[in-house]
Amino acid sequence: MKNITNEKEILETLERQAFLIEKKIGNDIEAIKEFSKEISSNDQVVVGFNDLEQLVPVFLSDSLFRVIDISPEDYFKDPMHYIEQYIFPGDFDKGAKVVRGRLLSDQPDLPISFIQRMKAWNANEHEGVYTLSKKLKANNALLNIGIRINSITKVTMKMIRSIEEADYVQRNYQRYKQLTLREREITRLLALGYQNNEIAEQLFISKATVEQHRKNLKRKLEIKRFVDLIRFAQAFDLI
Repeated sequence: MKNITNEKEILETLERQAFLIEKKIGNDIEAIKEFSKEISSNDQVVVGFNDLEQLVPVFLSDSLFRVIDISPEDYFKDPMHYIEQYIFPGDFDKGAKVVRGRLLSDQPDLPISFIQRMKAWNANEHEGVYTLSKKLKANNALLNIGIRINSITKVTMKMIRSIEEADYVQRNYQRYKQLTLREREITRLLALGYQNNEIAEQLFISKATVEQHRKNLKRKLEIKRFVDLIRFAQAFDLI
């Protein structure tokens, strides 16, 4: 795994991961809750949503409660008490001001990001948490994604790859669906490095037919590079 060392790389990686998570779960509250289950064992990422009036959390993934060692039942009895206890003094108000500024702007649906400092229950010092907030269009709520900054060199890349792959499949599924069985077969052989004459021999068709299929594939898939063809074939289990 690539070592991420400087501030610029850390920020870019955090932004990329938060963007991918936000894209994966969209604007649906149930999807947010479902995703929170997927990351339930990952204490480096927290997702949840706040009400739009006070910006106080109304749902948070279990990972947050492990970090601060508080049960969800106790937390939601008085969330501001625990915010004041675990968030660096003034950071919640600063973050809320940034979010309100976005909500009152001419582009209220765009995400906004900032950094808060939070202290885990057994820690002596606060640590940075990269936070992305975005208004949920269909709900009176605010999506929040928090990623612990000091964990970026230890985790996240596997999650990024997983989300990217799911997004790639979703974006290209219609292209895959419109391929005939023969075209899928030829795509597989091309991705494995077979030449036109070899494909023709293996499939018992003419070389001219293979060439025509390749033209059709180029038009349907809009793929120009061999490496992109391999990625497509891998994403849809053709190789």
